Amino acid sequence: MSNPQSAVAIASLLRRNKLLKQRQGLSQARHVDFFRYKRFVRALKSSEYKAKSENQPDLYPPVNNFEDAKNVFIELIKAQLVVPCKKLHSAECKDHGLKPNKEFPNLLLSDKAMLQPDEYYTWNYNPKTLTDYLLVVGIVVGILAFVCYPLWPSSMRRVVYYVSLALLALIGLFFVIAILRFIIYLLSLAVCSEKGGFWLFPNLFEDCGVLESFKPFYGYGEVECYSYIKKLKRRKRKTDKKVQ
Repeated sequence: MSNPQSAVAIASLLRRNKLLKQRQGLSQARHVDFFRYKRFVRALKSSEYKAKSENQPDLYPPVNNFEDAKNVFIELIKAQLVVPCKKLHSAECKDHGLKPNKEFPNLLLSDKAMLQPDEYYTWNYNPKTLTDYLLVVGIVVGILAFVCYPLWPSSMRRVVYYVSLALLALIGLFFVIAILRFIIYLLSLAVCSEKGGFWLFPNLFEDCGVLESFKPFYGYGEVECYSYIKKLKRRKRKTDKKVQ
């Protein structure tokens, strides 16, 4: 298979395949998706790929064994759609002048592909999705609507005025809550410092969704924090793997 179109077609089909179990990492200060080589082999043996291969064998070469999968993957590497990489540990990050990141591991690109089962690869291919096109259309429509604001009917302009006031009120309320929770925390240290202090909305500034940032209503120390709970879950997964 020495066909660039075939390589792109395969990459488009498997780019977000669930069998890859992709994670996000940091490569050259940007977020990228990476996966293990053995996961890609499984994706090539999936029913989705098999169906495409039966209908269009010229674009999706049949994969009957590991050698076929290896040949397909080599073509993707030659087309620079996937790039071998190494996931750096905390100590290795410092050696390369990088800051360790628990959520998004640092990746170091490699110029050698060994095609080992647990070898990591990162995508160098990001096809446009429907969401991307809708976002562009939305931005263009928004700019045109803003430029044409003087031509809007008075009723529409009145609605926009009240909506903007409501948004400003919400932003102001957020700052009030942030200041209030900090004052309460400082006062609580005199009473419950052994618990780490009392926090109103302990997840308010955590890296989580909007609704999750207001849950729970209160907490002590970091025990109720979103990042602390995620840290415990990661620790539990590592322990379970060691047991297995």
